[in-house]
Amino acid sequence: MSAVAAFDGATRWAYGLIAGVVLLMFLLALAVWLDSEQRSRLERMIEPTAVGEPVALKVDPRDNPGRAVLIWKNQPCFLRMNQPVKLPEFDAYKVGRDDTGQIALYQIKKQRDLRVVLVKIGHDEFLALTPR
Repeated sequence: MSAVAAFDGATRWAYGLIAGVVLLMFLLALAVWLDSEQRSRLERMIEPTAVGEPVALKVDPRDNPGRAVLIWKNQPCFLRMNQPVKLPEFDAYKVGRDDTGQIALYQIKKQRDLRVVLVKIGHDEFLALTPR
């Protein structure tokens, strides 16, 4: 009888070990599944500067300086000056988009007049716009 009792204890121990391994594998599979569900939120990159942003203006507003370039916060924005502003793209921070949602608007971090917005027209070139 003692051999049967020893065999019964070893069997119980083996089944407990197998159940523990299966439980750990289930927990690991659950963690992988939860991570894959959160992947889009975890791997989203947000770039607050103008680096790599495309030029959104279809026509050059300097050709007709008296016309409104875009509408931002229900106010038409006009050219502040006809010359482009030379500014490194990593210094221009996004502040939003125009009312149509197509043109990204930027400002400089240490800007005094917060009504002035910049529109990217080329690599390290921006146009300054102001509402009237």
